[in-house]
Amino acid sequence: MITETKIIEIENYLNTKFDESNHRLIHIYNVKKMAISLAMIYHADINSVIAASYLHDATKHETNKENLRLAGIVLDEDVPNACLHAYAASKLAKTKFNITDSDILNAIKYHCSGRARMSLLEKIIYVSDFIEEGRDFVDEDLRDLAKKDLDLCVLKIMLRTKNYILKNNKKFSNLTEQAIQYYQNKGEING
Repeated sequence: MITETKIIEIENYLNTKFDESNHRLIHIYNVKKMAISLAMIYHADINSVIAASYLHDATKHETNKENLRLAGIVLDEDVPNACLHAYAASKLAKTKFNITDSDILNAIKYHCSGRARMSLLEKIIYVSDFIEEGRDFVDEDLRDLAKKDLDLCVLKIMLRTKNYILKNNKKFSNLTEQAIQYYQNKGEING
């Protein structure tokens, strides 16, 4: 259970850690704002949403080498460099803030790649990170979709991300590819 005291502790940490990186702090607060609005629609725990929102990019300022060290993973694991910070931030949440709730830790860890069978909290953080109001590459249709069909929004974001990554000749995560298959099949079953 995430208490108000824990949220304040995390907030103070972020304000200190990102005092010279105002754009990152603005992004984190925008993710929190979007995640709270989705949590209210889908009836998710608000304090868990805030904690995951705050911590999702908590190690984004670190180098890939430092994020690898913090996360305790090796280079041959299927983690694109752009997502290393998510694994490190999840570890930070556990070690620095004593967060043991696996749902919160997974929401932080998979906010970048997504994965099949995400929990409600994981989907909220994944989507909020992509559609927060500061993201000028996102149209209002996608933000509206998030409020109506979270699974379909997750799928659309994954497909858009895949297209962007492959177009730029970068490594595409097997986790995301598996998630795309899962959400496409889920849509066929539910549709």
